[in-house]
Amino acid sequence: MTYQEIYDSVVSLTNHPEMAAEIATAIQASTLRTHQSDFYSRDVAEQSITLSASGYLQTIVISPSFVRFRALKYVRKWDPTGIDPLTGAVGTPGIFFKKLDPDAVIDGYGYHKNNVFYVAGSNINIRSDTPISAVLAGWYQNPKITPVGQYSSWIADLVPHAIIFDACSLIFQTVGQQDQSRKYDNLVAEQMQLVRQHGLEGVGY
Repeated sequence: MTYQEIYDSVVSLTNHPEMAAEIATAIQASTLRTHQSDFYSRDVAEQSITLSASGYLQTIVISPSFVRFRALKYVRKWDPTGIDPLTGAVGTPGIFFKKLDPDAVIDGYGYHKNNVFYVAGSNINIRSDTPISAVLAGWYQNPKITPVGQYSSWIADLVPHAIIFDACSLIFQTVGQQDQSRKYDNLVAEQMQLVRQHGLEGVGY
């Protein structure tokens, strides 16, 4: 469904056309909440990132590098001049860096581990055993909820009523109709089973 179709459905079900701003906010909140209910394979975005200089130690600032960042999934070595032997495309991925907690980057002998990365605040810190000038990264991306003309959500496309019913519940909470809110919460629970079936379908393959 498009944003407008979702909006119109919430207005119809709640019968509160006068609450335009509240409904818009509820749809945004519900869209984020459904996507953030799990780590769905459909939310993973991937791109190569060119680093400022080649080196063994690299730091990537999350905000400008990862659009609508939610959580990091993986980081790989990336050879921007390599040629894929199957497709002939330029650019080839290498090994996966292992994700560690910041306090686990040193081994039992006091040496820094190689081919690892950790997240510290707004930075991703990488230690490689070879100089790297680019990486291939995958991250969980939040849906695009503004502006409404660019609204984009695979849940809105595949299981739109998970968002619609959740937004209705929020509106009924706002107007103090708790019984109606609970009714829609039960409907949301049913829809979320479908969301997980669609969103996690790539796991295990």
